[in-house]
Amino acid sequence: MEHRRKAPYAWLAAATLTLIAAAGCSSLTAKPVSPISNITSAASGGMSADSIIARMRNAKTSYALRGSDFAKLAARDVPEPVLDELQQGFFDAVEKLTRRWYMGSDFGGPAVLYPQPLDLDSLDTGGDGMAPFADADRVARGTRPPGIPEWVPAFPSLTGGVISPDVVLEMARSGLTTEEMVAMVANGRVWPIYTDNTNPFSLTRTAALTGSMYADLSRQGVAPEVLDALQATYIASHIELTRRSTPVP
Repeated sequence: MEHRRKAPYAWLAAATLTLIAAAGCSSLTAKPVSPISNITSAASGGMSADSIIARMRNAKTSYALRGSDFAKLAARDVPEPVLDELQQGFFDAVEKLTRRWYMGSDFGGPAVLYPQPLDLDSLDTGGDGMAPFADADRVARGTRPPGIPEWVPAFPSLTGGVISPDVVLEMARSGLTTEEMVAMVANGRVWPIYTDNTNPFSLTRTAALTGSMYADLSRQGVAPEVLDALQATYIASHIELTRRSTPVP
């Protein structure tokens, strides 16, 4: 009987915690989108990587970065740890959106909740490096959840060969054309996807393909089109593994 008398209070405590958490999430999602020019300006101004990363985490904006975007940012003196943080932020956002979708959650809310599309070339003409975020970007296609950029394949390749940065570099050195490399990467499967735990049910996931890896591949002569294909295939592979490990209600 003692246990039964405490149950309503336990329920009330749980409900209170839920309301507090919801209020906290509401305040966090009210943050405006932070343009990526804030990052490039800080880097060009000599701010340390740790300080830039701290600002990024406080801003809570993720960016839908193509593979070649990391090379462009590296050319603007964005430090490698910041490139890796940018990739991890995109990686985390994709995982959250995928889990929400496959668990049946509704989509909506402010644009800051989604990875932001970029137009880094606009930085050359005084722009903020951002592209418009359209409502169409919230439409699901195939196994690609709402909020994931359209350049990510709607259906991942399930039969192609394993693709990694080392494999891509070997392709580039073998004399394959850019078109041939893009086709091979687009039809492949990136592995590993995570560095810390290859178990698809792990709750700790760190992107195996980092932003600095893309910048390094670019420095070694890999074409932008190939870098973009690699990132698209990687994100599609990430979505597929996340989808398979997400319990369906």
